Amino acid sequence: MTHRIVVVDDHELVRIGLQTFLNEHGLILAGQAATGAEGLALIQSLCPDLALIDVRLPDMSGIELCKAVRETTPSTRVAILTSTVDKHVVHTCLQTGIQGYLSKNMPGEELLQSIRHLLDGQSVLDPAVTEHALQWIQAGSDSVPAKDVLGLRDIEILRLMAQGMTNHEIGRQMHLSENTVKAIVNEIYQRLGVRNRVEAVMEAHQRGLL
Repeated sequence: MTHRIVVVDDHELVRIGLQTFLNEHGLILAGQAATGAEGLALIQSLCPDLALIDVRLPDMSGIELCKAVRETTPSTRVAILTSTVDKHVVHTCLQTGIQGYLSKNMPGEELLQSIRHLLDGQSVLDPAVTEHALQWIQAGSDSVPAKDVLGLRDIEILRLMAQGMTNHEIGRQMHLSENTVKAIVNEIYQRLGVRNRVEAVMEAHQRGLL
């Protein structure tokens, strides 16, 4: 059986490298995209077996894209493929129900094996993030998230904050009251360990959330 794979990464060299790597090992790269919007449209059109998605994309986070794929194209398995290994990112990714979290720094043979496991229906985590995943599981994946985990709504608000929107403007965009937005922003500060909007946006960028 021939499996089809889509790669969403804003670095052209990464996409070219993955295409060459996959082709050399008998796997087909059915398509590639540089942005989240392009990636989602491509995945919805092709319905590939697997989508490999970077955490950092120019128009949305890879986490947001994974969630959108899970909702609109559930037959496609999704995995994060990134150079970022951060427990906050790992926890948030696991909340979306992704099937894999892989590092670009993995040895080629290990990456190939992980991709094949994903295509066979297994879930795969890079050994470097396993400890973070266990912490998240122990905290209770079906209960209240750990205090340092950001939800998808938090990430969306951070993205709007990064665009310079006020609490009032964010509330109007997300159909929330200004007081609700203010409360969420304060919670985000606490979870990120920051004091203001500038620090929050900078920290989110460092964690690969934006």
